[in-house]
Amino acid sequence: MFIGISQRLLLNESYYELREALALEWGEFFRKNLSSFLPLPLSYEIDFKLYAPHLRGVILSGGNDLNSLNPSELSFKRDAYETKIISYCFKKNLPLLGICRGAQMIAQYFNSTLKPCQNHIGSHQITTKKGEFEVNSFHNFYIENLGENLKALAFTKDQSIEAFRHKKKHIYGIMWHIEREKGLNEKDIFKKWLKGVK
Repeated sequence: MFIGISQRLLLNESYYELREALALEWGEFFRKNLSSFLPLPLSYEIDFKLYAPHLRGVILSGGNDLNSLNPSELSFKRDAYETKIISYCFKKNLPLLGICRGAQMIAQYFNSTLKPCQNHIGSHQITTKKGEFEVNSFHNFYIENLGENLKALAFTKDQSIEAFRHKKKHIYGIMWHIEREKGLNEKDIFKKWLKGVK
């Protein structure tokens, strides 16, 4: 069984070549937390519909900014691909989880408001229904308001939205990196998503 995971795009500095990449922590994360699944890195040059029949769920990983917030060739290409993934998952009820940039992408798709932020690098506290947790943070933009089809699940002290879910579909977004240190200090949201995958 596979879980598809999108990849960040990198530009080789010494000669022009676009590369797809996943942080090494994702391998460890799958080994520890998703051992019954194999990660299937999604290539931008392969139509997502060819992957979809083999997938039990999809993770939109972090890396790169959204093109609407920080335009670039890489962000434009990634946004276009991930928009197709979100649309497919929504229509076909395929469980979808966005991490950091992936959460921003889902939030934007469902008409949320994102703004530039400061001091969202490193560790910080979030608040959920179950209490306060310290998580990591590596983003330059925050979710100010959610679209009407999304519900907030976690906030920071400055009230920016750190996690959310779709009100009707099995779609979740988490702004911190679950694959990094302190990423699963708050496990409940990830576990709720995972229940829909299995």
